[in-house]
Amino acid sequence: MRSALRIGRSITEPITRLCTRMEQIGNGDLAKHEPVPSDIFELRTLSEGFEDMAGRLNALMEETTQKQATLRRMELALLQAQINPHFLYNTMDTIIWLIEAGKNAEATQMVSDLSNFFRFSLSKGKDVITLAEEESHVRSYLQIQQARYADILRYTIDLPDRLADVRIPKLTLQPLVENALYHGIKMKRGMGHIYILGKVEGSDVVLQVTDDGAGMSEEQLHRLVDSLDRGERVGFGLSTIHERLRLLFGEGYGLTIHSREGVGTTVFVRIPCETQKEASCETCSELSGSGSPVAGGLPC
Repeated sequence: MRSALRIGRSITEPITRLCTRMEQIGNGDLAKHEPVPSDIFELRTLSEGFEDMAGRLNALMEETTQKQATLRRMELALLQAQINPHFLYNTMDTIIWLIEAGKNAEATQMVSDLSNFFRFSLSKGKDVITLAEEESHVRSYLQIQQARYADILRYTIDLPDRLADVRIPKLTLQPLVENALYHGIKMKRGMGHIYILGKVEGSDVVLQVTDDGAGMSEEQLHRLVDSLDRGERVGFGLSTIHERLRLLFGEGYGLTIHSREGVGTTVFVRIPCETQKEASCETCSELSGSGSPVAGGLPC
């Protein structure tokens, strides 16, 4: 009789402790505990599996929390870069000059562009917006700058309408366009042109910002690419954008840079082809001819 009771307790007590431990895990206690002791191999194995699972969940949650904190810091850095006092001073000076010259319609348009520029920078607190919204942000910026640099700046934006709902982290293209203006177009003599283009490659969207400005030597380009790969802070927002895209989407995404001295520079942005509405998820498959839904990255 005693032997039967002892055998029964050797089974029921570990099971009770396992049930208690599972309740603790369900309530958020993911710290790895010592497995429940038991003479029964299957119960020991089950308890060890629970603790390994809890430990992995805990590590994953910590990694996710750290990743989100890093992404928030990057977004804040990009937002801070938008509040550029020189950009604001110069824009306001141009608006005043237009009013004094009696060009009220142009002044009104510039005020509207400036308002849109900051409105799209904030995007109601959203981290990810549509490509159409990102295009509007870039267009507002370029219209402001073209009013200031009418003698040296032309631009072309050619993003297919059917990619309008593709999702993109906000503040991805505008810093690249600003970089093209200040480090490309303004560094050469005469008129310059900035091109913003987009296309589908398989299950990805590839955007490009090209300028026909000063360009870079092979040595400068090599240093820049190496710095991006090492995660060093270089260029106007380049490393922040590159690292942010890789954190969000994976190692296969981010920036690729081509440049030739005296010819110009192109920055390619690769992101997954994902759309704002589930019904639109076939868009990129149709455009690329793949015939299959797009997977990975952000959910539709």
